[in-house]
Amino acid sequence: MCYAGSIVAVGLASLATYLLRSWMGPSVSLLFFPAVIGIAVYGGYGPALFATVLSTASLAFFFVAPAYSFDLGTDDVIRLSVFSAVALATASLSSARREAEAAQRRALFELQGAMNTLRKVSGWPVFVDADLAAGARKVLEHAVSVVGCARAVAVWEPDEEPWRFMAASSGAPETVTRHAPIEQEGLLAEPIEGPAAYDMAAARASAAFVVEHLRGRVFFSGVPETTADIVPLAEVVAREVGNSLEQLHLHDRLQQVAIREDRIRVARDLHDGVLQSLTGIRLQLQTLAVEQGAPSTMSDRLLAVERALAIEQRELRRFIEDLKPIGSHAGRDEGIAGMLEELRARLVDDWQTPVLVRVSPPGLAVSAPVYQTLRLMIREAVINALKHGHPSRVTIDVQRDGDGPLRVAVADDGRGFPFRGRLEHEDLVAANAGPMSLRERVAAAGGTLAVQSEPSGSRVEIVLPVDPDAKRLS
Repeated sequence: MCYAGSIVAVGLASLATYLLRSWMGPSVSLLFFPAVIGIAVYGGYGPALFATVLSTASLAFFFVAPAYSFDLGTDDVIRLSVFSAVALATASLSSARREAEAAQRRALFELQGAMNTLRKVSGWPVFVDADLAAGARKVLEHAVSVVGCARAVAVWEPDEEPWRFMAASSGAPETVTRHAPIEQEGLLAEPIEGPAAYDMAAARASAAFVVEHLRGRVFFSGVPETTADIVPLAEVVAREVGNSLEQLHLHDRLQQVAIREDRIRVARDLHDGVLQSLTGIRLQLQTLAVEQGAPSTMSDRLLAVERALAIEQRELRRFIEDLKPIGSHAGRDEGIAGMLEELRARLVDDWQTPVLVRVSPPGLAVSAPVYQTLRLMIREAVINALKHGHPSRVTIDVQRDGDGPLRVAVADDGRGFPFRGRLEHEDLVAANAGPMSLRERVAAAGGTLAVQSEPSGSRVEIVLPVDPDAKRLS
């Protein structure tokens, strides 16, 4: 199109020169300068050079004597050479100006992109009041919005622990997962401390971060091809992700320390206060029961009260033991079946109601934290059924399929709950129905609770997450 404009411009200059030839005298090249300059300004170097050649040819053939021939004299050659040199210099300057303007526009566009990125990074959110799982997902969601990719996955490890943690902005894992050292070799496709990388074919970038207490790597998938300077952008965002994860990690550690200290304090207070008082009361009851001259019926009643107190003391001691830090339970690893059998025997002895236990697979075992949480949940669910439903039997089912969550069901043939039908966890929360304490305990462990209540009995179902096996990042 620009070359056609060169032909039109030179043609118009030639026509105007022909019409004004009698008034122009020897200045026949006067109108050709605007034609060449205009093409140079709007068309660039190539069309301007083409217009210069056409203008020189037109002047030589139509307007330099002898007309309609290229038989030129020395003066004509000099005149045309000067015209060509001036036209070429003008075209060159104009082309250089156009290139400078294009470079300026590119620089402005890049500056705008950098400013937008800086604005997003400078407004990086702080999640010091959030738990580790929810905070990590929000941090990675913000990283996705800054980079403009589809998904971000972070893998990191603390300095003082051998564990490696993983979280994602969307999809699986839905929470922060912890992986043992033996699993770490297959967890990452690239070294955690390697340089930033960008795979255009796979539309994936990654960058490492090293902060005071953590080191890790962030993987960005679904990176658009239009993203400029993706490697430095990934490095900046990875550093911000690392800083945020360190804040969340420290906040989580402080919470754990505070909870551990509170549990130890409560356990100490119960042991030194209530438990000792109960022991004194038992001793007094025993003394009164065996006192000479006391009626036999009164002695029997006092001994019954003493036995009830002894049962409550055992429960309180076990509760105090459960309050202690997890490390103190290192020897209790007999698995779920053994724990439930012990619990069943004690409940049957206390309540005189048959309790059936089923575990699938029979050798199912879990880590100490899950073990403690599961025991307290099942005990509370069974005691709720015995206390409020007055059933003739209670059934406890615990199962886990492969790497899935733990599924617990406590069913009875008692009166059921005040409502009828099935309520899922969200429905129970909205209606403030069901066993509130158990519901809060399950929610605190990251699980869900559902209740089926009928006149013929009730069924309490608990789904409790367990750390899944590590998977290789793709």
